[in-house]
Amino acid sequence: MNTLANDISLSWENYITYGKRIFFKEKSIIFKQGDTGTGFYYVKKGLIKIVSEKSEKNERILDIAGPGLLIGEQTMDHLPYYSTAISHVDSVLYYFSEKDYEEMTQKDPNVIALLAHSLILKHRLLLNNINAKSADTDYQIAHSLLYLMESYKSKEINFTQQELSHYVGLTRITVYKVLKRWASDGILSIKNRKIFITDTNALIEKLLNKDSLSNAVV
Repeated sequence: MNTLANDISLSWENYITYGKRIFFKEKSIIFKQGDTGTGFYYVKKGLIKIVSEKSEKNERILDIAGPGLLIGEQTMDHLPYYSTAISHVDSVLYYFSEKDYEEMTQKDPNVIALLAHSLILKHRLLLNNINAKSADTDYQIAHSLLYLMESYKSKEINFTQQELSHYVGLTRITVYKVLKRWASDGILSIKNRKIFITDTNALIEKLLNKDSLSNAVV
C-alpha cells in the first residue's frame, strides 16, 4: 500500500511542468469552503491544513496534506470545495487548471488513474477516521498522532492541544487529560505549543489494544 502511494506521488512529479508554481506563506488561505474552483493543487513542499468550517468559532481539522498529495480534486467535477485549505507552514504548490488537466490527459491518459487514485486514498482515510470514532479516546488520539507523524515525516508535531482536539473531534479537556497522562508515562512531551513523540511503539500498542479494536478498524 505504501509503495503504491509513493509511486503515485513520484509520478505526479513528472507533470508539474504543466502546472503553475505558487508559494504560500504560513497561514495563507489556498481556497475556501463553498467556493467553486476550476482546478486542483499538488503539494510540492510544506504542509496544508484542510479544515471544515461550521462557523467562525467552530472548525474541524480534517487532514494535514504533505508533499506528494493533491488537494481540491473535487472541483474537476465542477463541485464547490467541501473544505478550506490553509498553509500550515510556508509551502510550495503547483496549481493545475481544467485546461492543464485536459492537456495532460490528452498526452498521457494515465493521469486520469493518478487523479482517481488520490480520490480513493481520501475515501479510505475518511472511512478509517469514521471507524476510529467508535473506539475509546486513547485509540482515537493515538490513531491521530501516528497519522500526523506520517504527514509531518517527523516525531515533532506542530499542533497545539486545541488544534489536536479539532482534528480528533474530542473536547480540549479530554485531549489535555490524555496527553498529560501520556507525558507522565514518557510517551510524549509538550513544549513550545508542539507535541514531541518519544515512544512510537507505545502509541502503536494503543491501536492494538483488544478493548479498542473491538469497536474500531484501521
